[in-house]
Amino acid sequence: MRSLVKVADARSAYGVNLVESPENGAYDAIILAVAHREFIALGATKIHAYGREEHILYDLKYGLPVDDSDLRL
Repeated sequence: MRSLVKVADARSAYGVNLVESPENGAYDAIILAVAHREFIALGATKIHAYGREEHILYDLKYGLPVDDSDLRL
């Protein structure tokens, strides 16, 4: 997946260190906070794959079908 944010900008403006590529099975929570085409194209199965065995997928922007996320705004 290509980066949608400049790494240096995120670090200087927000103190956030971005990862080049998310690791499968590594996250307790996944927050879909923007409905970028790249995220929607991944689909729920690939997004869920980033989570640990027990994780939460919070879809803030209704980018996924309602049954594919655990919480919605």
